[in-house]
Amino acid sequence: MGVSETPLSNGNEMETYEEVSSIALVNAKDEEDAVPIVSSYNDRIRPLLDAVDKLKFLKVRTEGIQLPTIVVVGDQSSEKSSILESLASLFFEFNGKMVPTDETHIANAINLVIDEIVGNGKGISNTPLTLIEKKNCVHDLTMIDLPRITKALVPSQLENIYEQIVGIVMEYISPEESIILNISSATLDFSICESIRMSRQVDRTGERTLAVVTKSDKAPEGLLEKVNADDVNIVLGYVCVRNRISDESYDEARKEGAILLENHPLLSKISKSMMRIPVLAQKLTPIQATIIAMLA
Repeated sequence: MGVSETPLSNGNEMETYEEVSSIALVNAKDEEDAVPIVSSYNDRIRPLLDAVDKLKFLKVRTEGIQLPTIVVVGDQSSEKSSILESLASLFFEFNGKMVPTDETHIANAINLVIDEIVGNGKGISNTPLTLIEKKNCVHDLTMIDLPRITKALVPSQLENIYEQIVGIVMEYISPEESIILNISSATLDFSICESIRMSRQVDRTGERTLAVVTKSDKAPEGLLEKVNADDVNIVLGYVCVRNRISDESYDEARKEGAILLENHPLLSKISKSMMRIPVLAQKLTPIQATIIAMLA
């Protein structure tokens, strides 16, 4: 995967906020093991992604120069981090269960950097962080992941934390060069989701917005009708997913998701072109190729 800019937490997900940060997920393919289609795509797109990444590191946005990017937004309950972890096949600590040592070291290093920037309190920063991950046979993707949107306050948080988050989100989703990956929970009415409301403010036609519906297994009733009706005008479409639970590995979560979405009496009626993480990756790659082509 390509460079992904994402907010990284310095504590409990429900009580802390993150800064805008960057995860670079780079396809480190072995010629004998690489999937041909993925390999061919990455060979074409990687040089352009590298060019965009270098421009980001030069902080050209501060000069008013906008770069084509996929921006990830979502409300507090959307489980946005789970989607990014699944795309990257990289898991950190989950529900108190520790992950393999090498990934634990990554998470610890991230937390140390965040503490240096925002301190040990529950604050937020617009300072980008970059994490580069190299994996074999994965799609190169460049994404900016922003802080989760919430109005809930906990002790020691700044009273204007919501306004700060809104300011950062609007800054990144407003440019016409930004594709908005909007992550919402199936348990909620899409029309009242804060992240969708913000997306519609800057993308009224919905032509720049792709929606991911999490927790599909938690609220399957009426989901088919919700995504087909598209009352909130999401032109790039929907992808419904089952989130990883407990201490499932990536492979276990993928298999369980496939079984559920194939056999569930309600979810199985939703088009396979709108289901599961692999479909999301397949949708994102051509979208990214289109916006990156602006640089060519």
